[in-house]
Amino acid sequence: MPEVLSFINLKGGVAKTTTAVQLADTLAFMKQKRVLVIDLDPQTNATLALIGEERWGEADEAGQTLAHLFLDQVNGTHGFDVTRAIVKGASNLNKVPASVIDQLPADSRYGRVDVLPSSIRLIDVQDRMQDIAARSFYAVNPMEVVRKFIAPSFDAYDYVLLDCPPNLGFITQNGLEVSDHYVIPTIPDRLSTYGIPQIATRIGDIRRARDLKLRCLGVVITKYQSTSTQHRQGLERLETDLERAFSGTGERTPPILNTILPQTNASAEAMSFDRRTSTYRDKYGSTQVGGQAAYKYGLDLADELDDLLALR
Repeated sequence: MPEVLSFINLKGGVAKTTTAVQLADTLAFMKQKRVLVIDLDPQTNATLALIGEERWGEADEAGQTLAHLFLDQVNGTHGFDVTRAIVKGASNLNKVPASVIDQLPADSRYGRVDVLPSSIRLIDVQDRMQDIAARSFYAVNPMEVVRKFIAPSFDAYDYVLLDCPPNLGFITQNGLEVSDHYVIPTIPDRLSTYGIPQIATRIGDIRRARDLKLRCLGVVITKYQSTSTQHRQGLERLETDLERAFSGTGERTPPILNTILPQTNASAEAMSFDRRTSTYRDKYGSTQVGGQAAYKYGLDLADELDDLLALR
């Protein structure tokens, strides 16, 4: 069974997508795992980072994005096909041509990232999600679209990573519904951590109402600047803030991961699919930051998350 993780923060610009994409690359190309990234965010940043505008445009034109899956449920149409929609061999680190992947023996094992693309059309869908139950004669719950139509494909992967939009609406709830854990990437400042109590309380309510086993695996500090007094003070008070946020939710206070992702130019540049890169080290940077090469932070994060999953 795959490990299924959702990445969520109610504040934009906290490197949520960057963290999910780098983790996908790390697991696939440094640990030889098969990873499926599901882009639930209408901004489509994870999609564009992993397959570029051309392949995304082809998927959107063909009606094979997550927005089209939800539109099918709203409109009573049947154009979406998950086997066509999953884009195989994503990331500019992939060395296996997409045209070859389906010709390889079924038991071939190699690291790979696949993507289920998003679309800006998801913005139009969000306000119509409540119509899904009535349209389907209550055969499909608006929180269960991903579970019903996408989750059966999970068994082909070691990890499934869901990049959620910065809200707790139906689209995000679809991601939480199929997840084992969720991860909160955040900059250690007031604006970025302000929504964590709302996340903890709302997901606690959803977990109880839907009888889910979903738990917060941990909080990942992102874009950290050691020279920033605000960041240092925010990191110092975060443990206490988390204890307060998760009290009464029915789950333990999640850990703050020891791996703190620094602010680097390389991590921002790595989100450009068209940037020429030959290796993981080249893509995520070899410049020394905080005492080690920038690319090593992604490796540390993957190792630490694996350790936490083993202890759950």
